[in-house]
Amino acid sequence: MPSRTALWTWIKLLGLALAVLDHAPVAAQSNSPQTCPPGSDISPCVCQVKKNGLDILCEATDVQHITKAMSALKGKSPIIFYLKLRHNNLPKLQGFVFLALDIRHLTIHNSSLATIEETSLSSLGRGLTQLDVSQNQLMSVPSSALKNLHYLLILNLNHNRISQIHNRAFEGLDTLEILTIYENKLTFIEPDAFRGLDKKLKRLNLGGNDLTAVPQKALSMLDNLRKLELQENRIKTIKEGDFEGLENLDSLILAHNQLTEVPARVFFHLTLLNSLELEGNSISYIAKEAFEGLEENLQYLRLGDNNLHIIPSEALRPLHRLRHLDLRSNNISVISEDAFVGFGDSITFLNLQKNDIKVLPALVFENLNSLETLSIQNNKLTRIPEEVMEPIMDSLRVVDIMDNPLICSCELVWFPNLLRDLKNRDDEMTQKKRPMCTMQNEHREYYVQNMPLERMSCVGKKYHTSSLSGNGSTGRPGATLLSTVLAALVTGSTVIGYGRFVR
Repeated sequence: MPSRTALWTWIKLLGLALAVLDHAPVAAQSNSPQTCPPGSDISPCVCQVKKNGLDILCEATDVQHITKAMSALKGKSPIIFYLKLRHNNLPKLQGFVFLALDIRHLTIHNSSLATIEETSLSSLGRGLTQLDVSQNQLMSVPSSALKNLHYLLILNLNHNRISQIHNRAFEGLDTLEILTIYENKLTFIEPDAFRGLDKKLKRLNLGGNDLTAVPQKALSMLDNLRKLELQENRIKTIKEGDFEGLENLDSLILAHNQLTEVPARVFFHLTLLNSLELEGNSISYIAKEAFEGLEENLQYLRLGDNNLHIIPSEALRPLHRLRHLDLRSNNISVISEDAFVGFGDSITFLNLQKNDIKVLPALVFENLNSLETLSIQNNKLTRIPEEVMEPIMDSLRVVDIMDNPLICSCELVWFPNLLRDLKNRDDEMTQKKRPMCTMQNEHREYYVQNMPLERMSCVGKKYHTSSLSGNGSTGRPGATLLSTVLAALVTGSTVIGYGRFVR
């Protein structure tokens, strides 16, 4: 058995060997430390040393100064982690301008760029992972300049003038995960436009264009796509089969188009869809089978800013995992008592604001056992009886009843009681809301949480108001316990208890 001294010697030698191995790569890197060239060599560009390499910004200059700065950098062989060319006069990106440079993220933004020569980016193929050429004057996808960027992950072509995407426009971009072509002039996308992107592309943004239909054939090959954005186009109709091939889609955005209806089975192939945005259209009809195929995974559905006159309960009923339902800014005037039966158990967020709802049926919220946020502001409600709110009082965290023509009554005392309960739970969102009601016999408005309970003859009920301090109306202090007792002695009436209201 070795002695303690010998064992200790072996431990030290082992530690030394591990230290040498651990620091070997660092030593190799230290031979070429990242340093900025002298400012005069790259002026008016500026350079900073960042953790992963140099961060270079060339702003409000021209092609001559940019070319000079790139030449000065070539002799240093640095890793340029960010090269940002912004607000320049750079109508053409010359060939080989970045030759012998290692650039990882390249931004050419708002620089009047209209032409990218085929050889201008070819030398960046092994290092470039992000390319941003947004807010320029490109008329088409610069396919020939992009084809050698075999490690590119993100391509941003937003805010250009691209009107068509031709077949194989992105060939060579085998690793691309995010492609965004927002706010161009797109009217047509050829069937093989995205050929070659099917392996890795996860997100595609075609929003803010002039498409009148879903480019189904072009999209169908993108079977790994997770998020598709088609918002702010001129799409008038969607039909069954439009999204065939997109079986892995998680999020679909069709907001702010010109849709008037959602037909049956239109999303049938999107069985993994989690979020569907249809707000800002003119939808007045939703077929009973509209959301067939979405039963197992859809959690977020946005139908606000449309032309719905009723809650499409039949279409929604199969969506037993739905958590977030937004129906704001429609023309809903009547809600049936069974409006949320069958799919309400999972809903945590319900937005009904800016409709024409006049009455809430007694059992309308009975099935919303998980509801945490309720927005019913800006409707035509004069009454919100306590029995309507009773089923959701224990789960609610946020409730907004602002901007309704409410009449002050004992039915509304649930609101100040809820405020107190939420305050005890440290939920502050609802505390900031100060809805008002009108005392009809006084022709005056009060904040609901400061209604003059002592004058409202709420027989047989107990209310707690001492913690709800503030003005009792828009112009007079709220009554205190002492003033209530004095008033009762003078009038001979019964003092209403100030203990916690028990439902």
